[in-house]
Amino acid sequence: MERLRVAIIGAGGRAKSHFSTLRKLSDRFEVVAVCDLDPSRAEEGARYFEVKAYTDLLDMLNSERIDVGFIAVQAEGHHPIAVELAERGIHILTETPIAITNLCARRMIEAASNNGVILEVSENVPRWPRERLKQTAVRSGAIGEVRSFYLSYTSGSYHGFAGIRCIIDAEPLSVRGEFPDESTGVIERAEMSWERGISGVYEFNRNRGNYWEVKGTKGELRGGEIVIGGRALPIKLRFEGQGEERRLIGAYVEAHPPIAWENPLRGYRLSDEDDVARADAWVSLYEAVVNDKPLSYGPEKAARDVEILMAIRESASKGVEVRLPLEGVTEHERLIHEELAKVYGVDPLELTPQHLRVRYTLPGRLRELMYYGRTLRSPLF
Repeated sequence: MERLRVAIIGAGGRAKSHFSTLRKLSDRFEVVAVCDLDPSRAEEGARYFEVKAYTDLLDMLNSERIDVGFIAVQAEGHHPIAVELAERGIHILTETPIAITNLCARRMIEAASNNGVILEVSENVPRWPRERLKQTAVRSGAIGEVRSFYLSYTSGSYHGFAGIRCIIDAEPLSVRGEFPDESTGVIERAEMSWERGISGVYEFNRNRGNYWEVKGTKGELRGGEIVIGGRALPIKLRFEGQGEERRLIGAYVEAHPPIAWENPLRGYRLSDEDDVARADAWVSLYEAVVNDKPLSYGPEKAARDVEILMAIRESASKGVEVRLPLEGVTEHERLIHEELAKVYGVDPLELTPQHLRVRYTLPGRLRELMYYGRTLRSPLF
């Protein structure tokens, strides 16, 4: 099997979570270099793979033969690095979110398309085995026709939108957002209209955390359960092997008829749901590059996840309904770009890898705009 040569760009916590997964996929990938502005993190990652460490991205790109660049830096750095990789003909896997705004995401997609490279996004939520099982249940008609959903997501709303969109297999048509009194625990909220007459409510609800329900004409999905005929059936995971050989091979509910999902990558020692999700993203990229197969998620879906959030915040700020897809630039995006320009001294769309050598702590106002859509009296972090 052909192996693709991988360079890891950013060696912090998000990147480290991929290290063991990549080692398990060694028949498809060979890590050849690790780069991080922090020499100690670069060296730690390089030691893990027994490769060379770099602290300068351009030095690494000029020195190594690379097929795939894995971007795991802070999200505001995704698009300038992706553009640099694309212009060098290097395929891309990026961590989430794809970018901080819809504009930046479109910049990445355009660069990849113009240079004939594959851009995949390591969006984990819809790739989790339990979520795959929910998708299977809806496709099988187990809960009937989907009518509505509730979604709370507090650790990256784009993940929640990805999860819901893949379950109900539909796209939003319009949103009406609001910024409730934060003392209620709800930071932002939106009523949403979707294709096929589906309605939905999204919240950044500190009291509920990450939680979602999908209601159909015959049943519903509720957290980690499927409710059919009034019976709440827990979604279970199936494993085989012990110790280092333990692997997650599927998910199921004990229904009649049974509902099950089998892990197509069960031949690898993928030990938990995130391991399966990471491997799926890597194999998706591999199959697209080597065998010209479609991506299992892809940049257009990831950009839509960000676009939905931009629309909700635009609606909440202006007090009007906003239709999707967006046309033009939202005021929320302009605000984020203005704040980020204060950090780097240039418009974010003009950022290059050289600008990313600036060391900084994300300013409070920018951080709150990115995470909550507004500034809070009592920031969460």
